[in-house]
Amino acid sequence: MSAKRARLALVGAALGLLSACNVVMTEKPLFTQADAAGGPALKPGVWLFFEEPGCKVDESKPFTEWPDCAGGGLVGAADIKGHKQGAPPDQLETVPYVLATGDPRVMQIQVDVDLSARADVSASGDGTTSNASTSSSSAHSRPYGYAAVRPTKLDSQGRIVAFTLWPVQCGPPPPKDANGDDTAPATLKLLPGLTMKNGDPVCTTISTAALRAAARASEAWAPQPPRNARWIRDANQ
Repeated sequence: MSAKRARLALVGAALGLLSACNVVMTEKPLFTQADAAGGPALKPGVWLFFEEPGCKVDESKPFTEWPDCAGGGLVGAADIKGHKQGAPPDQLETVPYVLATGDPRVMQIQVDVDLSARADVSASGDGTTSNASTSSSSAHSRPYGYAAVRPTKLDSQGRIVAFTLWPVQCGPPPPKDANGDDTAPATLKLLPGLTMKNGDPVCTTISTAALRAAARASEAWAPQPPRNARWIRDANQ
């Protein structure tokens, strides 16, 4: 089969869903805004979601003009506006999110990804896919992805202005071969309450309890160095 191109929304990539492999995704959302009630909210405005080592970012510029080694977005109460690489500066993508309460918090965000094949997705939001093998349920083009969020700083009004995050994974990452490549499309030890068809690169669940447990367990397999996000400025500045 010839290689196919898959696209993951930049916002989703920035929030740690850098690979469409070994992560929890659902066709339908597991959380609503009611699940965010009672917890500190993200401070609205421009955020820096990721910054590669050595990246030089002029944070005074619009986030649409930041280099590819950094990713930003405009955070609102229930959505994030992001910019895809290669798109015109004024063309933004709006992505709904929910920051559910709990320890850790769980961010649910709708992503734009083709799961009909295994994908290795870069921080730019593009990836080359091959070795197609997934079910129709997990191949949904606009599924919901999940990242665990631990606030690290609040402002004087109790709003989150910095946090650490990691993707919610299906289980321990698969072992590597001699070349450092994964030996399987996803974990070999699926966490309780999650389901995954043989050969699929992602797993799913209908249980918020199982998802929350997976979020806690996934901290042990979080990417290193840690992924940190921080508020930069108000939207009108």
